[in-house]
Amino acid sequence: MNLHLCQETYVQMLIEENPLICTCHHVYLDQLLKSLPQNPQQVGVETLQLATGASTGCGGCLSKLQGITECYRLKPGIFQQP
Repeated sequence: MNLHLCQETYVQMLIEENPLICTCHHVYLDQLLKSLPQNPQQVGVETLQLATGASTGCGGCLSKLQGITECYRLKPGIFQQP
């Protein structure tokens, strides 16, 4: 998720679609969102890697995890599931 896509409507659409983020470990977006800490300043790629295994295989989804964590730090409120 690129930061220019860190818009509430786009994030909400992704939450509804629940795409597969990590193909190596079959991690979907909802699994990553459940792993986000309460305090957005405490989130990092490592947090999601440890909790889900995402981006610990081939690394192809690393940029997606980076985008999710950066966007969560900047705008945590848009990740509220309806």
